[in-house]
Amino acid sequence: MKTILKYLETFSEKEIPRGLYRQTFFPKKTNVYFHCAVIPLYGESLWCELGLPSLLQAAEKVNKKTLLIAVINRHELSNEEIRKQNEKTLSYFESFPKTFFPDSSLIKLYELSTEVDVLVLNHNDEPNLFSSKEGVGRARKLGCDMALALSTTPLLSIRYIHTTDGDAVVDEDYFEIEKTSQTDVLLHPYTHIGDYEQMAALKLYEQSLRYYVAGLKYANSPYAHESLGSTIAITPECYAAVRGFPKRNAAEDFYLLNKAVKVGTLEQANQGLVKLIGRISDRVPFGTGVGTEKIWQKMKENRPITFYHPQTFVLVKNLISVLESWSQTSDSLPDRKQLTQSIQGDAPLANFERLEPLLDSLGFFRILETAKQQRTNPQAILKHLHESWDGFKTLKFIHGIRDHFLPEVSTLPASYQYFSTAGHLNVV
Repeated sequence: MKTILKYLETFSEKEIPRGLYRQTFFPKKTNVYFHCAVIPLYGESLWCELGLPSLLQAAEKVNKKTLLIAVINRHELSNEEIRKQNEKTLSYFESFPKTFFPDSSLIKLYELSTEVDVLVLNHNDEPNLFSSKEGVGRARKLGCDMALALSTTPLLSIRYIHTTDGDAVVDEDYFEIEKTSQTDVLLHPYTHIGDYEQMAALKLYEQSLRYYVAGLKYANSPYAHESLGSTIAITPECYAAVRGFPKRNAAEDFYLLNKAVKVGTLEQANQGLVKLIGRISDRVPFGTGVGTEKIWQKMKENRPITFYHPQTFVLVKNLISVLESWSQTSDSLPDRKQLTQSIQGDAPLANFERLEPLLDSLGFFRILETAKQQRTNPQAILKHLHESWDGFKTLKFIHGIRDHFLPEVSTLPASYQYFSTAGHLNVV
């Protein structure tokens, strides 16, 4: 609780109630909420027809009072259609019984059913628009900060804060993944659905995501997990410990989970499927919508669709083996050439002499030295190494290998088969 309170007082968004005010902020309710999900909505009125009903069914399935927090938002560069779509969503809720918040015109509470209330945070109008640089990151943070604040009161008795999206339809066992889990972060399984022109491109994009995670699993990386904001469930304590979602217009999910793995545990759930409705989107500068559009353009122009060379993940595996070996040695200064050769292994790198500068540019050797300077026992040294050489460093290393040594390939099935043969992935 100390970590949560410190976060709320220091790092939470300005709209979030603080101190004693938190106890009187929420309208007096006799029921306690036992589940909570945060949904950022950016011009996505279709959610009221598809995503919302699925969450209502999931709440009815567990038969416990559930609070949804919908953050309806746009930024100063959003077009008029986004504003209209947001207005349509706001109008939809007006048909339900509502409670006003005397101290904030931005917040209303609607009673959707006997099991579900939705807390609407309205950032669709001036002067409450988001910055274009914040976008979905701030929307997730604002909603989760509100859930975190309410979790310190008797109103919200939850194990996890779920986050999903306006294009997500959840299975009715969505909240049931909480029943037996003791982990700090749970990731819902997901799939993309839909019947539209770009579906083939979307499926290829999904395969590329799964291929990347499979490669990291093969390499024994601690960061071998999906990073989709629509599939995350995180404990209030872990959320506070990593200081919430970063206020970025993309990759906020990646950075949250990258930090969460360092301070807690993460597991992939085997139920509570999240179905993401296919769409082409420019909501963020990269991610599913933009990634799908790039593949779609290549398909229309008959250009090859490429994926990371499978040998890239052998190099990642070799690098992680070097980290593990380094934690056990008594050496304090790394032999750069020898370690570089160990990372290369049998990989056919034409420009081997450029591998050491790549590692150096990413701070690899400095990380090795610092770990030995600041930690003494092998366990602590290895933990330090994995926290320093994290998911972001791993991604930059993979990009460096792609750019300088192993160009991408256009044979994803063969790449899948590579990891399947290695015993780390079964391909259907």
